[in-house]
Amino acid sequence: MIPKIARDPYLAEVARVWGEQAAFDAGFFEDDDPDDAPLADVGWLCTPTDVVRRGLATAPTAEGRSPVVLLSTGGFHPLHGGHLAMMAHARARAESAGWWVVGGYLSPGHDQYLRLKWGAAAPPASERIATLVAALGDVDWLAVDPWEALHRRVAVNYTDVTARLTAYLRHHLRPDIDVAFVCGADNARFALAFAPQGRAVVVGRPGAEADADRWRTDARVGAAPDRILWADGGHPGASSALPVAPRSARPHQVTVRLEDERAVATLGLAVPRWRAFQAALLAELAVRTAVRTVALADQVPAPVEGVVSLDPMLPGQVDLAVSRRFDLGGHQPLGHGPRPGHPPVEEQLRTIGPGPWTVRDDDRSTGGTIAFVTRLLDVAAVEVSLPEGDGEIADSRDLLLGTDDGGLVVVLPDGTDGRAPYLLPYVDPAARGTVPVTDAVAFSIAGWELNAAAFAGTGLTVADLPAPAAAVLHHAGYDPSAALEAVARAHATTLRSLLPTGRTAPGEGLLRPAGGRC
Repeated sequence: MIPKIARDPYLAEVARVWGEQAAFDAGFFEDDDPDDAPLADVGWLCTPTDVVRRGLATAPTAEGRSPVVLLSTGGFHPLHGGHLAMMAHARARAESAGWWVVGGYLSPGHDQYLRLKWGAAAPPASERIATLVAALGDVDWLAVDPWEALHRRVAVNYTDVTARLTAYLRHHLRPDIDVAFVCGADNARFALAFAPQGRAVVVGRPGAEADADRWRTDARVGAAPDRILWADGGHPGASSALPVAPRSARPHQVTVRLEDERAVATLGLAVPRWRAFQAALLAELAVRTAVRTVALADQVPAPVEGVVSLDPMLPGQVDLAVSRRFDLGGHQPLGHGPRPGHPPVEEQLRTIGPGPWTVRDDDRSTGGTIAFVTRLLDVAAVEVSLPEGDGEIADSRDLLLGTDDGGLVVVLPDGTDGRAPYLLPYVDPAARGTVPVTDAVAFSIAGWELNAAAFAGTGLTVADLPAPAAAVLHHAGYDPSAALEAVARAHATTLRSLLPTGRTAPGEGLLRPAGGRC
């Protein structure tokens, strides 16, 4: 049996029962990656889980039913009303059959797949993922899974995506979750892959009636009427794209704030190492964009009296510990909440006087956090310490694992908050505006190598991290005794495997550590 059929939990059974040709009839293709896509990489935390977690909190349609997640793969460039109609029809059909649908995912294709149709004009994965998330808007039962597009070296089979998502959700959320594959009738042959096991929903599409009839009457597919469903559709093949606000042009420069030793106080990293990391980070960014810096000491704050500070590095009469929260990957915002380890925002507000207050932050960024706070407080003025301009603003502590209040607040699969550096897989650095959308993987490799160099020979382990950072690595499967240097190198190695053969990360020569154990 072809190795990549033999490893596929769906197609291997198809081939065993009906022969290898049946796997090809179901749409299997041999990808050109000599290494298998790991279908059980449950520790590679890139897939958001908020949609499914909320769905699991609802009551099932009937006792004893397993939760079902719908999944569709494709280019989705752009997402159009037909895609959403297909998913809605699939959900309605599944629920009419008694399935307990707890959410759904769209999995945009790999760059290699997109180039087959669009050539060099195909946008890179990071940009397509961000656009797709924005286009979903308030469709609150669907999310975007970036694994296929951004975390694989080549285009993979739709059954690979299904198997991996199933393993991921079963590990992190519930062991009885099923993933049902959804496709239009023009791809009705895909139903054959799930005839021996698994679930699928095929949705009708004008012009594909013959395909639907052929496979619906196929005896192999028809033998599983409770697991392979057929839904009426009617969405046209070329629906208009959903409106999405145009993305701003890439910044021609980034302003990096260089925090002082307070950023690594809990971690206990020596200040010279912290400074060396900052210098190397600036060099890496300079490979990709124009960089200017501002030292924390140069941010001269006004008197603290009457000031509510939103930045833990800037003084205020009151430190309001509030933060933006994001789903894993950093593309989907999930509102505001307390910084990890702090009381709920409402509880913090009860200790603050009536005001009026001056709200202090380092920059406006999107302005969302300041707007959130001004709705809760009597605010007389807003003060930002970094100038506004046409470039991005970044904090150096956001790129080093385990800094105090550094990194992005990400919601973990169990619903708790953690903190992760702005590096893949936990955060797409292009989504958060620091690097070009073409450079998310290469920059993340560089960032993890810089982390490894910072921790080389220190003996620091996962257990030495602040709790929010340790929580992320715990969900990723790391033991508390794992050395941070080895953890960082493992991330860089995995990401390096995603680069096309022979390609190296820009600025790689900057990444040679001075020594230390691996």
